[in-house]
Amino acid sequence: MTDPIHQTLTDLMAAIAGRDDSVRGLISRVDELHRELPADSPPMLRHYLEKRSYAKALDFLEGRDEAAAPNC
Repeated sequence: MTDPIHQTLTDLMAAIAGRDDSVRGLISRVDELHRELPADSPPMLRHYLEKRSYAKALDFLEGRDEAAAPNC
């Protein structure tokens, strides 16, 4: 179920970087996919999406989540 979120977040980050007009639609799609996540989805992913921390959500999905390894 996280593959569509991953792709949409990737598209969103690219759209933001390129100042693309499709950002609004991509954010709506992320919101829709977030609402459809199953109850057993990773809590950190849910947290990032609830807080609209899209870059962190993408990092989490790609295994670069800073919460997984303390930054000390």
